[in-house]
Amino acid sequence: MSQPQVVRTVSQPVDMSGSFVCAWSAVGGCVVVKVAGMVDATTATAFAEELRRVITTKSSTVVVDVRRVRELDDAGVGVLASAEALAREHDGWLRVAGGQPWVGEMLAPRGIPTYGELKQALPSYRPAP
Repeated sequence: MSQPQVVRTVSQPVDMSGSFVCAWSAVGGCVVVKVAGMVDATTATAFAEELRRVITTKSSTVVVDVRRVRELDDAGVGVLASAEALAREHDGWLRVAGGQPWVGEMLAPRGIPTYGELKQALPSYRPAP
C-alpha cells in the first residue's frame, strides 16, 4: 500500500481518488480540510498530524469535508475527536460536513458537530429567510 497523500497547498485541483488523500484551503474565515478515501488505522497518523498542523499553524476554526470518505473507523473517529478538542484549546472549533448519515451517527457520541453540506458548516453561511 502506498503512503497516505497529504497535500499542503491547494493552488491547483487535487486528485482525490487515492486510498487516502487530505488537502486543505482557506474558505470563509476558516480552513476547510478535504478528506477522501479510507480514514482508518493505516491513515490515522497522517490525518492526525495534518489536522494538528492546520489547527496550530493556520487556523483553529476548521471544517473537515468528508464527502469523499469511503470508510471511517474508530481510529478516524478518534482523530476527529482529538482534533476537535485541540481546536477548542486554541479558541476555535471543528465541524464535519458532507458525510453520509452513518458518519454523523459515528460522531454524535463524541459531540462533534456535523452538517449535511459544506456551506452549512462555514461560518459565513446564512440560510435564506
